[in-house]
Amino acid sequence: MAQRAETFFPCNGLSGQLDQIAATELREEDKLRDQSLTAMREWIRQNGRLHRCRTDDRFLLRFLRVKKFSVPMACEMLERYLTMRQTYPRWFARLDPEDADLGAVLDACCLVPIGRDPASGRIVIFGVVRNFDAQRYNSDTMIRLNMLVAEALLDEEANQIAGFTHIFDNGGMTMAHVTCWTLDNLAGYLRSVINCVPVRLKENHFVSVPTFAAQISKYCLSFASEKLRARIHCHSTVEELRAKVSPELLPLEYGGNGATLKVLNERFREFLRSKRTALLELDEMEIDLKDPREAAVHEDVGEVVADGAVGSFRKLSID
Repeated sequence: MAQRAETFFPCNGLSGQLDQIAATELREEDKLRDQSLTAMREWIRQNGRLHRCRTDDRFLLRFLRVKKFSVPMACEMLERYLTMRQTYPRWFARLDPEDADLGAVLDACCLVPIGRDPASGRIVIFGVVRNFDAQRYNSDTMIRLNMLVAEALLDEEANQIAGFTHIFDNGGMTMAHVTCWTLDNLAGYLRSVINCVPVRLKENHFVSVPTFAAQISKYCLSFASEKLRARIHCHSTVEELRAKVSPELLPLEYGGNGATLKVLNERFREFLRSKRTALLELDEMEIDLKDPREAAVHEDVGEVVADGAVGSFRKLSID
């Protein structure tokens, strides 16, 4: 495999591991990668619906890796992704880390990359739910924050290959954190974002989930696939989390050996400033949603299913 570029969290000693994951889990090898990139660029060139689209390796490999180098499936996901960006501009337009609202929730340490798991190579994202001001902001801001973090990290090959682990501290969350989600946003997020954003989300850890939130989650997850449920881990206490997650990763406040969330967030904010131009340039991509030619997308991304969030889970495509 070709040498991989540096990432936000270095991959020291992980190059061979990433090559192994790419080969065994994603079917990636040099010749297939080159052929797939060529085929995908030709598809973009001939697709009259796509007026502007990134065609660099890093961007296209997001989709090819998630779809294990099935070019037709990668092309369909790319078209879904572009369609979704224009269908939900309130979530995707101007993902500017200097935006006042996004800056405020970032500085509250609502969602912070904390390190790279040496066992799996995955980047680990840590969220403190109670730090999100649900009286001031709604779920649109929460989704925008998730999209900003994902888009900032997705061009990095290690993250495309090894994937992401998310950890959420739910201690101290209130009903406002639940009720700030409208049905439209919940259904749209589940059905569209999870199916259209090329992220390999491999683990989700939830800590100290209040009883009222646990009941809602349990009901929703009853409709999820076994594969999705297997990637969700609930821990009653931080002590239980420490038994499952390397102390080398966890922030100092959580009994780990890492830096404090504030220090980690300051590093991430500096990284986001370096990515600001690239993040804003995503808005230059365009798909003609009114073009009558047959699309790769065979159902409306923006459609909210009749049975709401429950139907959304039935549509999830889990890598």
